[in-house]
Amino acid sequence: MDGLTMRRLSLELAGSLTGSKIEKIYQPASTDLVLSLRGPGKSAQRLLISAHKQFARVHLLMDERPENPQEPPMFCMLLRKYIEGGRVVAVLQHGWDRVVEFRVEAVDEVGDIRTYFLICEVMGRHSNVILCRREDDDKLRIIDSIVRVTEQMSRYREVLPGVPYQSPPAQHKRSGREIEPTDLPSIDKTNWLARTNVQNLVDHVAGMGPVSAREILHRAAFEAQRQGDTPATSLVHAQLIHVLDAVEDGTESATVSLDSMGRATECAPFLLTHRQNYALCPSMSEGIRRRFADNGEVLYHSHLQDELRRVVDDHLDKLRGKRVKLEQSLEQSADESIYRLKAELLTAYAYQIEKGQERCILPNYYADNEPIAIELNPALDAIQNAQRYYKQATKRKRAATSVAEQLELVEFDIRYLDEVNEALRNTSLSNLEQIRRELISQGFLQEKQNKRKHKPTKPEKTDNRPDSYLSEDGFLIRVGRNNIQNDKLTFRQSEGHDVWLHVKDQPGSHVVIRKGVASGVPETTIEEAALLAAFFSRGRDSANVPVDITEIRHVWKPNGARPGLALYDHQRTLYVTPERALLEPILSRRSEHAPQA
Repeated sequence: MDGLTMRRLSLELAGSLTGSKIEKIYQPASTDLVLSLRGPGKSAQRLLISAHKQFARVHLLMDERPENPQEPPMFCMLLRKYIEGGRVVAVLQHGWDRVVEFRVEAVDEVGDIRTYFLICEVMGRHSNVILCRREDDDKLRIIDSIVRVTEQMSRYREVLPGVPYQSPPAQHKRSGREIEPTDLPSIDKTNWLARTNVQNLVDHVAGMGPVSAREILHRAAFEAQRQGDTPATSLVHAQLIHVLDAVEDGTESATVSLDSMGRATECAPFLLTHRQNYALCPSMSEGIRRRFADNGEVLYHSHLQDELRRVVDDHLDKLRGKRVKLEQSLEQSADESIYRLKAELLTAYAYQIEKGQERCILPNYYADNEPIAIELNPALDAIQNAQRYYKQATKRKRAATSVAEQLELVEFDIRYLDEVNEALRNTSLSNLEQIRRELISQGFLQEKQNKRKHKPTKPEKTDNRPDSYLSEDGFLIRVGRNNIQNDKLTFRQSEGHDVWLHVKDQPGSHVVIRKGVASGVPETTIEEAALLAAFFSRGRDSANVPVDITEIRHVWKPNGARPGLALYDHQRTLYVTPERALLEPILSRRSEHAPQA
């Protein structure tokens, strides 16, 4: 966000909030405020003011209702004391700076009407929200701020209660309306959007940010094709004035640029024609809200992904340690047959053994009478020693069976969590939420309890459908992106003769080709599905990845197995290399609204 964006925003907020009463003030986070306002004859509006170091902004909320702490922070209580119940009388921008000021008339402690200044500085890591009022000495003094700044933190100014308010450091730039074409630095016409051109505009024009500079230069480059003889600085100046008019008069719609995933990456108070993909917004406030909502989702996506990875990795470490111990126990239990053999020999040759012996050597008639040494308890006779060896053999056999069963379960859990780890790579927020719920249901993650009392709500519905692609031959290929989707796709949403694919001996997605009424599936479609199976697996960066292919009727789920686990037979193996050049045409044929079985 730059000064041009703040100019459009301040003009919009002045039109919609002037005269509104501040009904309630909340502070859902340490640097975030929400003001509930209602104008005469209008419905309530909620204004978000954030001094977050990464996501500082000011805009109206739509349906969002941030959760508030049980005990309001001190700054929130202070705002409630001074401006709750007051009316907004003006919304102003400080020059072309990223500073918006809300002037609020409210009754002070002695019953007089005073004007308070809620100053919002949207300046990256130096962002702040400061409450001030004019004192008898005509100085604007700070009542308090959401972030206090001491002399040790800033050599330029302090932001502390009782200190006179001082504006952020001036940048000594000139307004675009005061600049003449000759005042602009020279423009490199060989590359209009070169970094030096962009930086020169940012350095010379007040309120100008990189996004606005690129847009002005892009428009000037377009005009240069029509007016080849016009000096570059004149073209840039003309487009600068045109953009300023669009900002202040609202002649162009606010927009957000979109990335390949449709997420908003930039917002501007004009059309972003230098971007290939952008969307119109009904207001600047909505553009800012959308841009930061998407960024917030990306941040939450990243945090959730990291959290789930830590949980899965911790459980995998514990399970691998348990597997080592069980394997050692299994080795120790493997001598059951030796104990049974000694018991049989003691029983057969009992007449030769006298009570009190500590050791005897007997011929092993199972191995050509080769002698075998047997330790004895001298307090027992031969038969009693034989019974002792029988009991030990039975105990070891029982232990071996139990350990083998435990080891099998541990192997299943390791395989399951390996599949979860693979599903966590390059996945969407919706899939992450599904994986989180899946881990909770399987006992690997605890549900976080909200300490605040509230009525139980129904779980939020999310799209739990597998990804769908159309092969070049027109066949539907579906790909499960987590274990729940894999289970549903393979065991509930497919027919017996559909073709099933999975990377061999590695974690990965279940891939199914819907056979339909066709007599067979072309090999080109099977190769495309195999490429998808390799790409959505741990072998995505490998060459010659083995992919097993069979029919759904040859795939089954072991009793009590966790989601996503499948066994199969009657398979053939195809080796593919998931090169991006081969995958891009397939991925581009993604079918968002493919029919489900």
